[in-house]
Amino acid sequence: MEDNITLREGLERFHKEQEHHLSHNKKGVSSEAKAFFRSHDITHVLLGCDISVYGEATIKIWTIFGTTLGFWKQMHAYTLGFWRYITANQNATAFELSKKITFADILNNMLKFLISIPKIILSAKQMHKPWDWTKFEPYLDMPISEIRKEFNIKVLR
Repeated sequence: MEDNITLREGLERFHKEQEHHLSHNKKGVSSEAKAFFRSHDITHVLLGCDISVYGEATIKIWTIFGTTLGFWKQMHAYTLGFWRYITANQNATAFELSKKITFADILNNMLKFLISIPKIILSAKQMHKPWDWTKFEPYLDMPISEIRKEFNIKVLR
């Protein structure tokens, strides 16, 4: 994704590119779940991560070490909010996609991810300040490149 576009534009592009894979913007999703996933999607844009198994795992680690959400709040959000959402929406795209992941996919991504964990943690710890999980509004109309510079966010590939 181009880093000279604004965060808002990047988020709009991300949603457009992933519209068939994202179900958290649909009717029937609680405002709490929508807010959580909006923040989650913003991290995808900031880090330049896709929604592959590896991309999602990268986002989880970076969220723990590089945002104000941290480990316990993230676990709470996923164990309560996310699973409640999945249970209520059995046809949710993420749930459907997870059923299609093969053992080979898991093994391949797990090995790649295990090698990357230290790099992700180090990158998050080298940030100038943590990304505020809920207070991103002032940054929506700022170019992504400026946000990355202000926080010292490294694109993770």
